[in-house]
Order: sequence, then structure tokens, then C-alpha cells
Amino acid sequence: MAGEDPASTPTWALALTPAPAPIWALTPASTPSLSVASASLQPLQDLTSDGGVRKEQLRPGTGQPVPPSASVAVKYSGYLGNWNKLFCSNENSKYPRLMKLGKDITLWGLEIGLLSMTKGETALFVLSPEYAYGQRGCPPSIPPNTTVLFKVEVLDFIDSEECDAFFELTYALSILGRSSSSKAEQSQINASKLLLFLNLSLTYLKLERADRALKYGELALEMDQGNAKALFRCGQACLYMREYSKSHDFLTRAQCIQPFNRDINNELKKLARYYKEYMEMEKEVCCQVSDPLNSYG
Repeated sequence: MAGEDPASTPTWALALTPAPAPIWALTPASTPSLSVASASLQPLQDLTSDGGVRKEQLRPGTGQPVPPSASVAVKYSGYLGNWNKLFCSNENSKYPRLMKLGKDITLWGLEIGLLSMTKGETALFVLSPEYAYGQRGCPPSIPPNTTVLFKVEVLDFIDSEECDAFFELTYALSILGRSSSSKAEQSQINASKLLLFLNLSLTYLKLERADRALKYGELALEMDQGNAKALFRCGQACLYMREYSKSHDFLTRAQCIQPFNRDINNELKKLARYYKEYMEMEKEVCCQVSDPLNSYG
């Protein structure tokens, strides 16, 4: 809206999906000059082979590119003209929320740009009207047939299936947290909660959040002390955090319940290997510390 602080503008600017206008309707005369932007955006990578989405990488990232339909945490700023008119931004947000491609971010050109990025990468994008807000624009903020410019930083992203499972599980947990009037109903709720705790523990392990995985594994154990799967999840989480003694305790208890479980036995072998490597490293460090002291003897 007119007079609104662009820095506080919500993500509406990323989610507007006007019907794309035919290319013949987007005349060069209606597109603002990019002379200033182009001077600061060299070399530009053409992501669409038609000049519709052009990119300059400011800072490289690491790992694999953002997968289709992922959920991403990004910082962004959108501009009109030659980078001199800010129309949307979340740069002031300390913890940007996760946004799902194709749902929360449906601006075609921006989605194409994000799919070319990796975790930690920062880039500038020039989006022609047919890849942005189309022939109509989005009055009053976006005029018709307008080329828009974005600066984007990918903070993190997670696989969409894992993210969807996480939100579904946490939502279900909030429902199951309600009290029940009968013992039979409460028993059913407890059984469902136990399964949810186990699934949340597994989901957090996949998200490499071992502390949270341990928390939900232990909550499952509070409901069923002899649950081998809960003991196994806790053992995995402790191993990830290099808490070898606790990991050994959880895994051996799980093994006592299911002595022929291949996953449990393989995890114990992995624990033994990791612990041996850890002790050898500790021994080497101790030798390096003691050698200079012995030289003065």
C-alpha cells in the first residue's frame, strides 16, 4: 500500500501469480531501462535462454542446488527501475520463515532463480515482465509490463517431504495433546502419541537436529520404557552428538530387547568404530602435548 515501509512488506510480492502475458504484448518500450543495473550486473547468466531470468552470483554457496518443491529460508529484496525503488523486503527479519516453492513462492522467475542456487549463496536477478508480474503488473506497487530486480540470499532449505511430514506430525501432536473423558479414548490417544514421538524423532534425525530427536525419543520412552525403536532413536541421536557413553547405553538396551535386529547391531558397530577413532585422536593429542614437556627432562 502507498506509504508502507517496504522493509515490513509481507511475502505477498513473492506469491503473486498474474496470468503470463504473451510475449508479443510485452513491448520493449514498456520495459524500464536496465543500463544502470546492467553495469552492476556483469556477467549475467541467462537462466531461461530468452533473457527472461538473468542472474549474477555475488557469493557462492555450498552443496546441492535447491530441489523443486523444497521449502526455503531466504532473505530477499525486490526493486523497480535501476535498483533505486524498493517495493518488498524481509532483510530486517532475523529468522525468515520457511517458504515452500510453488506455494509461498510462486513468482515464476524467482522460482527459476532459486532452483539455480545453493545453501549460503547470494545472487542478483533481473526478471522480465513475463517471468514476474506480467502485462497487468500489480497496481499500485508494480506498474504494467515492469521488469523487476531481486537480491536473494539462500539461508537454508530442506527436502519438501521431510518438511511436510514435520508440519503434519507437529499439527497432529497439538491435536492429540487434548485431554480425554474416558480411559479407552485416552489409551488410544497415548498409542497415537507414542507413534508420533517416534516419527518426530526420526524426522529430526533426517533434519540433522539430534538434540530434538533425542528429546522426542525420550518422550516416547516415558510412555513405553521397553520400546526398542525409541531406544534405537535415542542411541542414534547421542551418537550424532558424540555422546558415546549414552549412545552405547541406549543401543545395548535396544539390543537386549531385539538381539537380532540388523539396524541396531549395525549402529553398535558404527559406534565402536567412531569411539575407536575418537580414542586414537585423543591419544595423538596427548602425545603431542607431552612430547615438548619430555624434551625438557
